[in-house]
Amino acid sequence: MDSNGISGLRPKGPAPALEVRVIRKWVPKYRENELHFVFVDEEGMGIQAFVKGKNCKTLDSKLCLQTCYQIKGYGCTDPDNFTNTLTHPATMNLGNATVITSIPDNENIPKQYFELATRRRMEVQAKTEGIVDYIGLLQRRIEDKKTHDNRPYVVLSLKDCSNQDITFALWEEIATVKSRFNRTDVEAGAAPVILAMTGLKAKTYYGTLQLSSTAATHVYLNPQTVETETLKEMYKNSDMQNWEITTPTDLEVPISHLLQSNAGIIGKSFIIRGKITEIMSSNDWHYTACPKCRQRMLQTGSEGFCVDDGNFDKAVCMYRIPVKISDKTGTITGTIFDRAANQLLQQTCEEALTKQNLTQQLQSMENKEAKFQIQVQPDVKNRTINNANYLQTETTYHTSTSTPPITTPQPVTPPPKTQNTTSAKRSLIMHEGLEATTQKQAKVDDTTN
Repeated sequence: MDSNGISGLRPKGPAPALEVRVIRKWVPKYRENELHFVFVDEEGMGIQAFVKGKNCKTLDSKLCLQTCYQIKGYGCTDPDNFTNTLTHPATMNLGNATVITSIPDNENIPKQYFELATRRRMEVQAKTEGIVDYIGLLQRRIEDKKTHDNRPYVVLSLKDCSNQDITFALWEEIATVKSRFNRTDVEAGAAPVILAMTGLKAKTYYGTLQLSSTAATHVYLNPQTVETETLKEMYKNSDMQNWEITTPTDLEVPISHLLQSNAGIIGKSFIIRGKITEIMSSNDWHYTACPKCRQRMLQTGSEGFCVDDGNFDKAVCMYRIPVKISDKTGTITGTIFDRAANQLLQQTCEEALTKQNLTQQLQSMENKEAKFQIQVQPDVKNRTINNANYLQTETTYHTSTSTPPITTPQPVTPPPKTQNTTSAKRSLIMHEGLEATTQKQAKVDDTTN
């Protein structure tokens, strides 16, 4: 280990002069008095640095992106679980005493730095809503959406090096800033379009892995990494190059299609036209949910307890209505969750609970032609109804990210790393860094709350 480089830095340890390139900088959410940076050195090692208070403006002007500097006069501390995005076991603390000297551009210092997570790593981080970097092959056109409270965001669908699909959301504060996400270049790019994203929050929602942006997120088009070459080879060897990137739409199918024992439909969304022929329970049609993550809460005395977010004085009431839906080809069972139930009943669950004729309200959904967005769950017989509208009042649907099948690529031998191939995860510090970052909680610099 070279003690004079980033790899040798440790909390409370020596702080030698460093020659680095500034890769990224951002202001964390809820930490407006802080400015954070990512530096990389000639070894290809990266570290996060920060400055607080009145010195933020000074260092912001002194440290320009993609410029090389010698940095002296700093200390190293333990990473802050609320703002840390990297696996390095130390963080550089800069301040008024920090001496920053501009140096000639050093071509041996990489211009990019990522700590790209494997699929398994993302799944582990999702258990604590941890932070990951991700790379994937863009499959669908970028979608513009809004949350139930009218907050804009965009959705991208990608395929990673393990040949698995994933979607992620970029919130407006990232998606509309060109230096963070150059949408024009991405949409104009020739296939294959490969995107690397930093500082994404990983979480699991109803069993599905999801990624979303934080204040630290930056999106890079066709970065110089080994993974980029692997994804290009995947694209070349698959039939993906025979179809264009398109706007995602769910396949409309008869119910008989969903009755097949076909593993290929698991996790995918479909549109069906039919009628609710039976409300299967007049009592168990709603549940108390965590006000933060919307998962079911447990009653603990006078409080509600969420296994992910802890105790709350007040829960949120949400629909969960088991039904049978029929068309001319068959009948399926499914569960209408809150969003779809709101669309059909035109009232929230909490509003419905204040009324006397609850049974009649539920029965009012029966025997009316409607269009349903159905997602097939892993046990096949369990179907989630995410969106629903009566045909005579049909509105625009939020579409899923199901993708056409592609052939599984043959294993690819990645090219040898060069100075510019900077998916840098040096084994000397990864073990220590991973131990530190596995403790990251949902409070990590999160723009999704």
